[in-house]
Amino acid sequence: MITFIDHSLFILYFFSLFIIIISVYKSIKMKKIETKYMAVMIIGIMYFAFYSYESISVEENQYNQIEVSEAEGKSEKEIINKILIQEFDHYKSKRLFTKNKIFDYKINRIDGPMNDKKNYDISYSVKTINTEWIAGNGEIEGLWINNKSGFYNLIRNDNCYTLKYIGGL
Repeated sequence: MITFIDHSLFILYFFSLFIIIISVYKSIKMKKIETKYMAVMIIGIMYFAFYSYESISVEENQYNQIEVSEAEGKSEKEIINKILIQEFDHYKSKRLFTKNKIFDYKINRIDGPMNDKKNYDISYSVKTINTEWIAGNGEIEGLWINNKSGFYNLIRNDNCYTLKYIGGL
């Protein structure tokens, strides 16, 4: 719900900007205001619109962990899969102009545990326009970065399981 309100606010900003641009155009055409003052006003309004949209706080949940009660009766691979889905859904729900935004994802494989430390080799693919996902490994095909992989550690605390990234290839 919060995301919907934020995106509606973003659309409202651009609709307001559109009305202002039309008003400015008419004022310039009628020679009421100088062009340079109008340009400064438009830049200021656009900056305000983007800044206020991006500064709206969104409640951040811990997306790389689940409660032990949610994981009851599940294998470690099922727990990891559930945490990965939760994490990728978090990145999917991010606003368009934010870090690590993705549009889609696929979990390719979860191999492990590799040793007694519960390390797992995980491979996934993400669809994104954000270059931050390109770093490391993976094969770029259009908007998809396929077969990214890394090693993760599944940690159990008193009340939750946490999936921690420990390194990549």
